Amino acid sequence: MQEKMKQRATIQTNNSADLAFALIVLASYFPIFNVLPTASPFEIVLLIFTGTAYIMMGIYGYGFCVQSPSMLVKVAYILVQLPLGGMLIYLGRGAGFNAMILLPLAGHSVVLFKQSLMLFANLAIIATYLITRLQFISSLDDIWASMPIFLAGQMFIVAFTQMAANAENARTQVERLVDEIAAANERLREYAQQVEELTITKERNRMAREIHDGVGHFLTTVNIQIKAAIAVMENDPKKALKSLKIAQNQAQQALVDVRQSVAALRSTVEEYLPLPQRIEHIISNSQVDGLLVNFECTGTPRPLSPQVELTVYRAVQEGINNTQKHAKASEMTIKLWYTDNQTVVLEMADNGIGINKIKEGFGLLGLKERANLLHGYLTIQSGKKQGFNIRLEIPA
Repeated sequence: MQEKMKQRATIQTNNSADLAFALIVLASYFPIFNVLPTASPFEIVLLIFTGTAYIMMGIYGYGFCVQSPSMLVKVAYILVQLPLGGMLIYLGRGAGFNAMILLPLAGHSVVLFKQSLMLFANLAIIATYLITRLQFISSLDDIWASMPIFLAGQMFIVAFTQMAANAENARTQVERLVDEIAAANERLREYAQQVEELTITKERNRMAREIHDGVGHFLTTVNIQIKAAIAVMENDPKKALKSLKIAQNQAQQALVDVRQSVAALRSTVEEYLPLPQRIEHIISNSQVDGLLVNFECTGTPRPLSPQVELTVYRAVQEGINNTQKHAKASEMTIKLWYTDNQTVVLEMADNGIGINKIKEGFGLLGLKERANLLHGYLTIQSGKKQGFNIRLEIPA
């Protein structure tokens, strides 16, 4: 993009320089024909050839030099044009102040060279003018009398070309900045779209965890209690009725959980029981025959952030669900530690059959994601006939 802009700016600069060069050379070249009546045929041919070469070099040679990165090519251009311009001044014998024919080279030097080389090029132009004038004017007074006009014209050309070049560079810089800003805005739009997609994905994962850890837990307990009721319906109706009541209670709790999730999505503030009491509540509502769940709270409970409390609460739900469904355990222990002021620790263990290779389902994967989001960690240990152990530690 920058290279394209540079080429475009160069073309515009060349057009302006070519026009100025052609006007000044033609204005200086035509008065030379006043000397043709006294010139020899050889001088006339030389005059036409030199003038043509000077104009062609000034247009096409200069255009090539502007595009060329080689400094030698640019220096060679000036070294070729100076003798040609000097020859035209000599052949014209100063008619109509044809010394102006050298002035376009001053403008070219501004475009082709940096400050130091530009100065040397203009000194060479002055030297060419003086040497050429000495060839047909012997009076130094006449030469010095014409010098102020020549120098004034040279300074004007240099200053005007410098201003034009600066304006062109500024315009090119503005266009480059506009293109860069447009590209940056496009990248920002792409980043914004990526952030939106990531946010949507993150929210979907969060909702999936909430559905699995919340409603999934209650539905699992309801299912277990209904199965237990069906199994003992004929032999022990009272026990079946008790299981159905527990299932009914869990269904009600599931409805409350869904309402709380919807309320959380609507950013309303809900009052919750302290975390230890919530854990006790979920244990009491998840009781099944043949499984004893013990709960211990060590240390003084302290307020935790809603995210930390929810993560611990969901971990207890997942631990109880997994034990009821897979462990074939008779006892489960849940411990909540507040002893460290910097962290809160949850430990869950059962005396079930265990497993050699742990397969992480949606529940355990969701717990790990929750822990990682809070800069905590979840460790799982198990073995054949060694039960199942989960430890959750979260900064709080």
